[in-house]
Amino acid sequence: MNKNRKVLFVVNTQKPRAGVIAQRLAAMARAGGLDTEISTQYPTPEESFKGADSCCVIGGDGTILSCATMLAKYSVPVFGINLGKLGFLATYSDEIDSELFLLLARGEGKIFERAMLQTSYERKNYLALNDFVLKDSRINGISTFRIYADNEFIAEYVGDGLIFSTPTGSTAYNLSAGGPIIHPKSRTFVMTPICPHTLSNRSLVLSYGTLVRLLCVSGESALIADGVQVATMVKGSELELYMPPCTVKFMRRRGHSHFGILRSKLGWADDPREIETKNRECGRR
Repeated sequence: MNKNRKVLFVVNTQKPRAGVIAQRLAAMARAGGLDTEISTQYPTPEESFKGADSCCVIGGDGTILSCATMLAKYSVPVFGINLGKLGFLATYSDEIDSELFLLLARGEGKIFERAMLQTSYERKNYLALNDFVLKDSRINGISTFRIYADNEFIAEYVGDGLIFSTPTGSTAYNLSAGGPIIHPKSRTFVMTPICPHTLSNRSLVLSYGTLVRLLCVSGESALIADGVQVATMVKGSELELYMPPCTVKFMRRRGHSHFGILRSKLGWADDPREIETKNRECGRR
């Protein structure tokens, strides 16, 4: 007898109506022949991911980031119902129609794989889908980092800290700090200084396979993985950073447009032909 496919609902109960939406979508999934599990715990228990065939996150981008490590570990495809603000990762609204919802919940949508970053620090490994941030943990403190790429010295960076971002995270803190937007299919990551004392210190894009070694020359900095502090770097400590082979799989409808999301979320101009049409319509009024 074949096992029914199971969809895991990860629900951010801090969001208004999240629980009600979860119950409605879970009922829709069961009517479509799927098994369901609803988790309202934070962090979501690892056991929940082990038997899941797909994951529906109800909350926002931060909720997806909170379970990214488990999604990658158990290769569970994810899609998000956005109850947050921007929604770069959680791209669907709570008004998602039943046909599209069941398509995604059954794992029949188009899969987009997103690269991650990994750090090794004090014999512990950490993963991030968006970014790792090293930011001085003292009020008005300044940190100095010595950076190497594949054992080749790059430079010393003096300032408020550093951001190491994946292509997915390039539209987050990295963008706010002046870093570039990187296409999600690009096998690269970017290092962006935060308020560097040397104005010529700018973002540096590094390729997949590059091993970054970072030495804390001075200061005390929080090591932050996707918005959560996981360790503290002190003078003389080192970490390694690289892109691992594991990915987070996102499910989208066919015809999903990455640039369409950027236009919408970042307020870019519409299609020139649409703008021209709108201008003609305005001229007739």
